[in-house]
Amino acid sequence: MPPARSIVVRRTLPASRERVFAAWCRPELMGQWFFPAPGWRADVEADLRPEGRYRVAMRDEAGGVHVQEGVYREIEPVSRLVFTWTCSELGVSNSLVTLELHARGAASTELVLTHELLPPDPAIVREHEEGWDGCLNNLARFFADEKERRT
Repeated sequence: MPPARSIVVRRTLPASRERVFAAWCRPELMGQWFFPAPGWRADVEADLRPEGRYRVAMRDEAGGVHVQEGVYREIEPVSRLVFTWTCSELGVSNSLVTLELHARGAASTELVLTHELLPPDPAIVREHEEGWDGCLNNLARFFADEKERRT
């Protein structure tokens, strides 16, 4: 059997580490961006504590529901978040996502997302690469819209 695969995605976001961390931890914020494409929405439940569970039900424009869920493994406020990732629809069970947040000035954060233990199937890896890219694009828009509302 081929070895599991990993992906790494880097993104610089127009927000402080505190705001970025909150966007990943507060269900009411996560629901505004945690989906891969415009026009989708998400219902999010999150019990942010070690061994606490989360569930993201992404709803596409056609009404389809795509569920991701897992367990928080590590929580280091404003700098690091580690959680398992299960997506039964794609045959992914207990893969591991690590977020690292690095301050880049007062109002900018570099996010490094590492998703490990994905199945070796290139199609599944590609789906996750595209999904994370879409989610992080939405997160960047979320912060840009938030900034615009404040001005």
